[in-house]
Formats: sequence, structure tokens, C-alpha cells
Amino acid sequence: MSNYASAAVSILDILTREEAHCDLLCQTLQQERSALRRLSVTEFPSLNEQRLQNLQQFQSLESERVAVVNRFAEAWGLPRETVTLQVVISRLDQPDKRNVERCHERLTAKVRALREDTAVNAVLMAGIQTLCRKAMHLSMEALPEQGIYSASGESQRVGLGGAMLRQRG
Repeated sequence: MSNYASAAVSILDILTREEAHCDLLCQTLQQERSALRRLSVTEFPSLNEQRLQNLQQFQSLESERVAVVNRFAEAWGLPRETVTLQVVISRLDQPDKRNVERCHERLTAKVRALREDTAVNAVLMAGIQTLCRKAMHLSMEALPEQGIYSASGESQRVGLGGAMLRQRG
């Protein structure tokens, strides 16, 4: 694989597919955010499955990209550790180089946006977890003592713990 044009085609193909997977993952994150806001727990298993499949595709594409870069390192007689995607792109001819650089920049921007979306969803999830913990704690505090004793002989509260959570869904 010493032809720079074939390098451009190979890299551009991989980067374009990575961009498409970024778009799919972005959609999944938006659906997840919507489900979090609606507290729609039933949607999470399918959303997690979608995310897992997409991340597996990303891993596969990364392996392809690394293989292409390694083939060029071998063709150029350079140690694999010294040849990166940026090195391959820098050696491309001008029209191909511009196309690949633009695609790489778009991909980088999408990955940055995905990281931000993931962080927003993590904050929402943490807020929901905190709310649930507080609601469970408050519901236990609200239960009156009923003269019921545990096996160890301590007075305990009884009732419908978590009733606040059951009412919301």
C-alpha cells in the first residue's frame, strides 16, 4: 500500500463511517436524555443495547484505522510506533489531504460533542439517583413507630417504604 491515493480513500472511508457512528450514538444519547427526563426506566435496556452495539462498531473501526496506519508504516519502512494517522495524512497529496483533514476535523468535533452529551446525561442520572436516595430516606423517616419489634428486640418502623417513588412511577 504505497499509493497515497489509496491511503486517502482508505482513511476517508474509515473516518466517514466513524462519523456516521457518531451520529447514531448522538441519537441514542438524545433518546437516553429524553428517557431520563421522563423517568422512563423501561427504555433503558434497549438504549443501552444500542449504545453497546455502536461502541463495538467504533472499536472495530479503530482497529481498521490502526491496521491501515500500520500498513503504511511497513510500506515506508518506519517503526509502527512513529507513524500515526496524522503522519499518514501529512504525506497525502493536497486535494486528498484537504478532504481527509476536513473529515477528521468534523469527526473530532462530533466526538467532542458526544463527550459533552455523555457528561450531561451522567449529571442527569446522578441527580435522579440522589432524588431516589432522598425519597427513600424521607419515606422511612415519615413512617410512625408502630410498636413492632425486630428479631433483636429493637423497635422498628413499618409501613410502605418508598411510597413516594411508587406514586411517581
